[in-house]
Amino acid sequence: MGKSSLKESSPCKKERWRIVLALGACCLVSLSVSANVSTFQSVPENEFPHEEEVSQEGFKVKGQVLDNLGEPLPGVNVMVKGTMTGIITDVDGNYEIVAPYSKASLVFSYVGYQPQEISLSGKHTLNVTLVEDTKALEEVVVVGYVTQKKATITGSVATITTKDLKQSPTANLNNALAGRMPGLMVNQFNGGEPGVDKADIRIRGMATYGDQSPIVIVDGVERDMSYLAPEEIETFTILKDASATAPYGVRGANGVIIITTKRGKASEKPNVNFKASVGTNSPVKFPTYLGSADYATLYNEAMINTNPGTDPSKLGLFSQQAIDNYRIAKGDNSDGLGFNWDYFDYAFKPGVQQDYSLSVRGGSERARYYVMANYYTQSGNYKHTDMTDTDTQANFTRYNFRANVDVDITKDFYIKLDLGAQITDRKAPGTTADRIVALCNTQPSYLPITVPDNGNPENETFVLENPYGLLYGDYKHRRNILGELSRTGSLTEKKTYLNGSFSIGHKLDFITKGLRVEGVFSYDAKEGNWINRVLGDRADGYASYARYATFQPGEGSYGSYYMNNGAPYDGTYIKGNPWYAQDETIINSFSHNEAEAKTYYQLKLDYMRTFGKHDVTGMVLFNRSHRTIDNRVAYRYQGLTARATYAYANKYLAEFNVGYNGSENFAPGKRYGIFPAGSVGWVISRENFMKRTEKWLDMLKIRASYGLVGSDKISDYDGDRFAYLQFYGEGSGYDFGENEFNQWTSGVGEGNFANPNLTWEKARKLNVGIDASFFGERLTISADYFHEHRYDIITHLSGSDKLGFPQIVGKDAPFLNSGVVDNRGIDFEIGWNGRIGKDFRYYIKPNFTFARNKIRFMNEVVYENEWRRNTGKRIEEHFVYEVDHFVYDQAEADRLNAMNGNNGFQQWGKLYPGDVVYKDLNEDGVINDDDRRAMGNPRTPEIQFGIPLGIQYKGIDVSFLFQGAANTSLLLNGPATWDFPAYEQDQIGKVKPMHLNRWTEETKDVATYPRLTIGAYENNKNESSSLYLYNASYLRLKNVEVGYSLPKNWIRFAGFQNVRFYAQGMNLLTFDGLNDVDVDPETKKGNGAWYPIQRIFNFGVDITY
Repeated sequence: MGKSSLKESSPCKKERWRIVLALGACCLVSLSVSANVSTFQSVPENEFPHEEEVSQEGFKVKGQVLDNLGEPLPGVNVMVKGTMTGIITDVDGNYEIVAPYSKASLVFSYVGYQPQEISLSGKHTLNVTLVEDTKALEEVVVVGYVTQKKATITGSVATITTKDLKQSPTANLNNALAGRMPGLMVNQFNGGEPGVDKADIRIRGMATYGDQSPIVIVDGVERDMSYLAPEEIETFTILKDASATAPYGVRGANGVIIITTKRGKASEKPNVNFKASVGTNSPVKFPTYLGSADYATLYNEAMINTNPGTDPSKLGLFSQQAIDNYRIAKGDNSDGLGFNWDYFDYAFKPGVQQDYSLSVRGGSERARYYVMANYYTQSGNYKHTDMTDTDTQANFTRYNFRANVDVDITKDFYIKLDLGAQITDRKAPGTTADRIVALCNTQPSYLPITVPDNGNPENETFVLENPYGLLYGDYKHRRNILGELSRTGSLTEKKTYLNGSFSIGHKLDFITKGLRVEGVFSYDAKEGNWINRVLGDRADGYASYARYATFQPGEGSYGSYYMNNGAPYDGTYIKGNPWYAQDETIINSFSHNEAEAKTYYQLKLDYMRTFGKHDVTGMVLFNRSHRTIDNRVAYRYQGLTARATYAYANKYLAEFNVGYNGSENFAPGKRYGIFPAGSVGWVISRENFMKRTEKWLDMLKIRASYGLVGSDKISDYDGDRFAYLQFYGEGSGYDFGENEFNQWTSGVGEGNFANPNLTWEKARKLNVGIDASFFGERLTISADYFHEHRYDIITHLSGSDKLGFPQIVGKDAPFLNSGVVDNRGIDFEIGWNGRIGKDFRYYIKPNFTFARNKIRFMNEVVYENEWRRNTGKRIEEHFVYEVDHFVYDQAEADRLNAMNGNNGFQQWGKLYPGDVVYKDLNEDGVINDDDRRAMGNPRTPEIQFGIPLGIQYKGIDVSFLFQGAANTSLLLNGPATWDFPAYEQDQIGKVKPMHLNRWTEETKDVATYPRLTIGAYENNKNESSSLYLYNASYLRLKNVEVGYSLPKNWIRFAGFQNVRFYAQGMNLLTFDGLNDVDVDPETKKGNGAWYPIQRIFNFGVDITY
């Protein structure tokens, strides 16, 4: 985040915005041209009838319209091109129409299907097969800067369409992808807080412990996809193997995501679509903590365990009467029986979200356009945010705009203009979501949230100075849930994204048929700012207080008054926050995010030609990117890409790609990398010896690819910009002078150590796959085996697990190419599309991905024992102490404590009956770091799968998406799993139902949790204990959608093509094995301070005119 004094509107930037506005004007002019062209060229000159072709009665044509499964399509619009003459097909798909002449053209259109224009050519009978939009879009795939028919592809790709994406009513596109495609692995570890809920995306798992993010290409240019609206997307494709990704060079090693946005289509009239929906969202799951009665019971037990030999009467325990009262109390102490708060219920509520979009699509043969506007808003889930003058509710709003225009100036010369924009507006409380959840996880339920005006005159000043009420707090419980929700102010972040592309191309058939040249220029800009109206914090040593006032009874300390007193307190209050008797004034400030701008140039020469049975294509492409971030030195790369394909009779297929890419992240002489890849395919079903299979086998293709791809990603941190170059930057400063004559002067510090030999991270990829379809394409299968060998991994030698420099050096070792990882696995997708009778259709299309990596080398510190090494293990393994058993009795405790000269068997203090005993793996008689080993699975799942399925009966459609993960483990600590955990050094947390199964003398043979203790006790509450490592595999009902499309004869009078009402649900049910710890399986590892993902119910209407 930059300072507000940064110059944001230099003449250069103003000029760029003028360029963008000029492009926008061109867009509007081209739309006008489109309308005029369509007016004057409705009927091409060569289609005007000759006198002998026209009869007085006209030219009669009849036929039948079928879908791709051979079933009749009723309600299809059949129009005579260039006229107002039209008809619709009957229930059997039949039609009969009169054309003005024998060479006229008929246009067949139907919602959900690709339109077709067919010349009559004197035929009186014309039968037509329409292909579904989604199927047609999936048959042509964007790969390596060109499009290619899926039937001839030899690389590994997967595609979905906007229809799939629109089933997930979420603000962030990343969150709509889980379970949709083989090879795409999506995990929402960042939680569900509005505006910051972006899921992590990996293609075929993790093949490096360096940067793992795939590159995202939107309409040919590398861009962020997070806040694209599903309505503007046509297709979403992932490229997985070397053959498909090699042309992209830069970071192609991590896979490529290609998104194409919608474009205009030639049609008799514009297609107008309006979509509106409204719904509710709420956190999918909160953990359950024990109420005040069970808390008090276990607290007493834990205090006695923690203080053996101490008189219980001196420990400040809960009385039995207080415990009995808690069991029957209402919870808010209105009955005088004590407090029993459910903090999650107190702090959270359902929110509301709305989504509206309007698009217009149309044009003529000469000019086509697509224009869209989208508005999405999502309110947060916090309660009590409107109790002061500042509304602190979390909200997220997104605006999307798009205009894509294609103009064919002549039959050989064309231009394209694409403009897109996103504006996001995120508001959040002045506190953090993690802090609010952490308070709910830790604050004891028996304490009050507010203290009442009890009429005591000693409290009158406090009451008058705090008109919004008195918050409870003390020197340990320093923060208040209501204070965090309502009195910390608010943060507002506004971001603007603008992207524009201009393409111009010309067919070069006059040189040789099939040759074409195209140039692309694009400019993208992103900027943002923060409006901060926050209260802030105040530190007192390790203790951190908010700047709102809190109060506590003058009797007792740390809330002890409420342990055994349900009656309202009528004495004097004292300050709980020692600094403030009333809330501080909210501080206003303004700051800028880093401003980004990117210019991209591309020049492409491609060739496509068919010679009998020989299909040949070729491409040569040069591109250059120039990206600036604030005042940093620009990030630049350039590359040259070549591609050639050959197909004989669409049976024998071959492809070769090579990328020659340069990146300024590396020193001269190390900047350029060559990334070749090749692939072959064999369509076996086209062989003569397969003739007998034609009745049931439509297509069978095997394919294989091998190649080299690379990654230049080092870090987004400015200090790592030139990792090969030694430099000096701003360092510690000095004060010169005293008092008002003091002058602060910045010093100079040495930057990171450089490595002039740093170069590309590389990966050799092998892929073998099979594609097949059966029974009239009702059954489809696509399966792949992949193996990737990643080497020269760009490694930062920081952290305790890598062999870097000792601390005495004062600097980390430089980045270097060190590290080897192998990654292998399979992914597949099986689809079945069927029909029962004329009206009932159904489909199921499960997909599965398994990816397992192994570290071959990583410059790690030296470990004596194999089980402690990262080498030979998977990335992100959990190295933990393996729990053996609980100390059974005092005799065993005494024996263990006497070991190692009475220093004990374990390093965390004296053991008592019920404590954890860990396995001594190296059998040296002491538990230390050498006894940690890899257990469970990495946090990122090795297996992910999805099961989309649906049915359709007449106008009713129902779809489901089950999504899940396996081979994944979750390591928790603190309030997420420990009993009475210490947090913020001096505070004590709560307990969960799982702690009822603790060790006692009565339960020693069946206990699943060690004896209870208060606060920090590292032996039992250890961040690296296998006791808190959980299997996080799950199956989730990710999406449900139910829709009803009104019959065509109901809506035709109003000019509507389609009216559909629908209801959607997201994250509805989850099945997992985490019942004991009671957290969501996508919870990020750690202490559980995680804003849960959202459960959404949504209702809407989709109208096409």
